[in-house]
Amino acid sequence: MEAVVWWQKGKMRKNVRRGLLPLLFQNSDETSSVAEAAGETLLACAKFLNWQELKHQAEKRNMVGIRECLLQQDRKRVDKYLQQSLLYLRDSQAAMRQEALSFIGLAWVYWDQSEEMRKKIYSVLHPLEHDSHPTIRSLATSTILMLRYSRQQAKSGGGRLVELRCWPCNPLFRHKYD
Repeated sequence: MEAVVWWQKGKMRKNVRRGLLPLLFQNSDETSSVAEAAGETLLACAKFLNWQELKHQAEKRNMVGIRECLLQQDRKRVDKYLQQSLLYLRDSQAAMRQEALSFIGLAWVYWDQSEEMRKKIYSVLHPLEHDSHPTIRSLATSTILMLRYSRQQAKSGGGRLVELRCWPCNPLFRHKYD
């Protein structure tokens, strides 16, 4: 009996982990009741998974901290997180698109950058360079520049990609918006 309960708990953990990124994005929903419910659910998931840092960040509603925590805690899911993020780049709410772009911008640091995924991300990001919201245009352009830079660094055999971790503040990208 305990083996069955343990097996179900493992399956449940997997399902909960799959729901973390959508909950992160829903925290930015323009409807405050949806955002609040997503925040509470994310906190409950953190408690269920026993991820103390995620719990701490969710309690503070620290979006950057939650992003970092998801990527650090579950590095083998980065490709899956990126796949999920791409769906939100087409959301009708600018806040959702912004959150997805911010997540992708951070996730690439943790990502085993496959050329196929890079091309897929490019194809979804390019239309966002003409988005009606200036923040979305700026983040899309910065993310594209980051991907290009990381590709050039990988081809040249080095470079410190970690320097780009705070990508919106990095001088490499800032000149485009000054």
